[in-house]
Amino acid sequence: MKYTIAQARALSGLSQREMAKRLGISEKTYIDYEKYRKVFRMDMAYKFSKITGIEMDEIIFFDKDVQKICS
Repeated sequence: MKYTIAQARALSGLSQREMAKRLGISEKTYIDYEKYRKVFRMDMAYKFSKITGIEMDEIIFFDKDVQKICS
């Protein structure tokens, strides 16, 4: 099963503010990631995966339009 960034965060039981703090970024920047306005760098995606306990390949880090370009 694939999870959006927001779903993965919610499954880990963290608020947006808590996740932003754990990632070391502002809450606004984190919200931009959840809304797919920004794309996680690989190191940040890895850290996000470790925090949530969900494997990277099970998290949708790009919106569907970007995924089409990358496929």
